[in-house]
Parts: sequence; C-alpha cells; structure tokens
Amino acid sequence: MKRLILPFLLASSIFANEANLEITNYTLTANTKISIPQNENFAIRASYLYNDKSDAHDYYSVGFQAEGENALDNYNSKLAIFIDFAHTKDNSALPIGITLFNDNFGNTNYPLFAKIETSYAPAVLSFNEADKFFRVKAEIGVKPIENAKLYIGYKKIDFTHNYESIGYVGVGFIF
Repeated sequence: MKRLILPFLLASSIFANEANLEITNYTLTANTKISIPQNENFAIRASYLYNDKSDAHDYYSVGFQAEGENALDNYNSKLAIFIDFAHTKDNSALPIGITLFNDNFGNTNYPLFAKIETSYAPAVLSFNEADKFFRVKAEIGVKPIENAKLYIGYKKIDFTHNYESIGYVGVGFIF
C-alpha cells in the first residue's frame, strides 16, 4: 500500500486541488484531494501518516469523495460524503464518512474556516486484526491569503483500540 500512496501523494502536488501537511511531536501527515476533471464535486483523496512512535505503524488511506453545493442554508457551508480504504501494518478497514465544512465565517479581516469529519466501519468492513474502525477529525483555521490556510486540529483514529488521538498544527494549499 505504501508503494501506491506515496507516489500518489507526490504526483498530486502537480494535479491536486488541495494539499495539507499536519505536524505533531511524533507524527507527520500529508493529505491531498484531486477533483475528477469532468465533475468538480467528485474527488479522489489520499492521506499518509508517518508515526515515529516505536509501538505504532504508519497509516494510509485512499478514497473517493462527493461534495454538495451547499448545506444548512448557508452558501459557505458544504457537506461531503466519502468512502476510504484505511490501512496500517496490522489493520485495514473500508470506512464510510461524512464531512461538514465552512469555508468562510465570521466578520474578520482574514477568512476563518472550520471542518469536522467522521467515518466509521463496522466489523463487516474491517479486516486483518481490526474488529471496527472509527475516525474523527476537527479543524479550525484562517486563510491569510486566498490559496493558503493555517489551522489547528484534533484527530482520533481507532482500529479496535486507540491508534492515535492527538492535536496538531497544519498548513494547506488550495490550487
């Protein structure tokens, strides 16, 4: 899986619509999203989490996302549904999830944004040693310029037991 995800993340720097880097004391995560050319509401997404802890393995995911035009009667809010394939050395899962994000809220000089994402895979969609899979991610940040963002976030990833639960800082680019 590493052989598929890493080249995809590198190639996506050429074709990506969005690329993010999340940093903690012992993890480094790269995320990318590439819109499908015929329809900008569908995208391919990928993530690679390098984990420097001795008892943890790297985490990979790749999947598809369908994004709505607006949600909650607010033109800045959007809703997306996705399906990913998530994998570590000992666990795999096929979670289905939902994302709610707001690209611009508040009356400030710099646009603020917020995003919350959650996904779940029951036992029937979890493989290897995993009995279930659960992931939640929340971010809030600012866009100092139109095509860049700085943010803080929290993520929790569980494969039967807690894989990762940590706060992070991130930087992202929108192309």
